[in-house]
Amino acid sequence: MRVVFDGTVVRPPYAGVQLSVLEEMRAVAGCLGDLSGCRFYSGDPEFSRAVQARGGTAPRLSTQLRRVPVRLAWQQLVLPGILRRCGAEVLHALAYTAPRRCPVPYVLNVHDIIALDRPELCSRLNRLHMRALLPSSVRGAALCIVSTHHVADRLREVLGVSAARLAVVPLGVDAARFGAPAPRPRLPGLPEERPYLLFVGNLEPKKGIDTLLDAYAIAACASRFDLVVAGRAAWRCAGVRRRLLHWPSPGRVHWLGRVTGAALPGLMQHAAVLVQPSLEEGFGMPVLEAMAAGTPVLHSDHPALMEAAGGAGLAFRLGGAADLAGRLDALLGDAPWQAELAAAGRER
Repeated sequence: MRVVFDGTVVRPPYAGVQLSVLEEMRAVAGCLGDLSGCRFYSGDPEFSRAVQARGGTAPRLSTQLRRVPVRLAWQQLVLPGILRRCGAEVLHALAYTAPRRCPVPYVLNVHDIIALDRPELCSRLNRLHMRALLPSSVRGAALCIVSTHHVADRLREVLGVSAARLAVVPLGVDAARFGAPAPRPRLPGLPEERPYLLFVGNLEPKKGIDTLLDAYAIAACASRFDLVVAGRAAWRCAGVRRRLLHWPSPGRVHWLGRVTGAALPGLMQHAAVLVQPSLEEGFGMPVLEAMAAGTPVLHSDHPALMEAAGGAGLAFRLGGAADLAGRLDALLGDAPWQAELAAAGRER
């Protein structure tokens, strides 16, 4: 079968959906013995070279496709012609949208519908993009792949997608990578003997970072544990950035910005706990990464995070700073409980 994979969403800086799509394409390519009938579109040069080395096609993409409007124009106007010329039988669109006039059946990955459910948590460009193309893309798909039952439920309720056209396929994690012992990264201003709490993710409204900062400000553990925030500044984060850069007290906050993939396992392994305070998610990959690293996980009780954690994490009330602070103090004062959560996370 001739299959075209649209992974053009993959572009630096990699995070969230970009990483998920890249890893899915790597996994699919690894499972297929013969790539001669496959054409992969990706902004990752290393992956493209690997595909070509195995007989697949991975056309070089213009760097202009890193701009969202250009990528969308390419997908809607150029990709249909490519599908016709190369004799494609199926398109796998790996990130939310597909051509409105797609000449072949297509499978669509829908990572979330936050832009439709909670548009106030998204950037303006993301809201416009999803409102214009997501509903029609979903309704035209032969099959929609989602990573949680939560997203499947939202697609049924909001867009009327039948259960027959939905496949719930949870994301996975490279347990060997995150579980192999790694040195503790040297962090400016953080002594090597000083324990720390960790948050990993973009600075954006849906991540609930204000809830975490409010909790840290009132938690007794702030006198003993620093807070490390790893993630790039995304959209509508000016207030959070000010709080991170000018943290008054108690405790100390370290904002690292974007952390390299090589440094992430060590950063997670040496954290006392990973906190995922998200207000909205489609999945929540840092939860699994921390569990694979043997680090206890505290997460909001958002349905997607509850699914990802599978009972191996400790949940607190969504948006509840006082509840989070209480959970932090209780957990960090109970070493056997921490060990129990770490073991449950590794098994998960």
